Amino acid sequence: MPREPRVRLAEIVRELPRRAHKLSRSAVAESQHWRMLEAVTEAVGKRGYAEASVAEIVDIAGVSRKTFYEHFRDKEHCFLTAFEVLSERVVEALVAEGAKHPAGKVRCRAQIAKYIDVLVRDPIAARVFNVDVLAAGDRALDARERVNASFGLAMFGRAVPAERRVAIIGGIHALSVAALRDGDVGKLEQLVEPVCSFIASALGSPGR
Repeated sequence: MPREPRVRLAEIVRELPRRAHKLSRSAVAESQHWRMLEAVTEAVGKRGYAEASVAEIVDIAGVSRKTFYEHFRDKEHCFLTAFEVLSERVVEALVAEGAKHPAGKVRCRAQIAKYIDVLVRDPIAARVFNVDVLAAGDRALDARERVNASFGLAMFGRAVPAERRVAIIGGIHALSVAALRDGDVGKLEQLVEPVCSFIASALGSPGR
């Protein structure tokens, strides 16, 4: 049976030449690194974090176990690297989107629409890094807290107190996780207005 198409990290993975023997050593290593980040996402997406294994990751990525351990200490390190890379790119996308709009309600809505678009374009990766991450241990939860703090700053800046930013991002996360767990892309697409309304209410300023 042919393998299902590999999960892509929401357009993050760069397309590198497949003929590795013609690449420099550094380019080969970079290609292998990205393939393993893809592979851990696919493995966790299929089986959940606990059941995914290094053996499955190297099989999906098409690399040796030795190569895996040249890049990562263990499965957790590989997973957290993928989580942090994807999260960093999402935050960068939110900042870039926000820069296109004046501060306030218009900017907030544009950023939420961008965030939902990222989830919709790659719902499997979105589920892995929003739902499965919750079962990946304390380091994953710590990483998630750091990401949520970055997300809050990208959305609201320091004008909103840190505690309120954390609470609002937690609410956004809860709404998106519910849709991702159902596996219903349509529910994700319908989240923009409810999330914007929630944010306005939480900020106590419908005009923000």
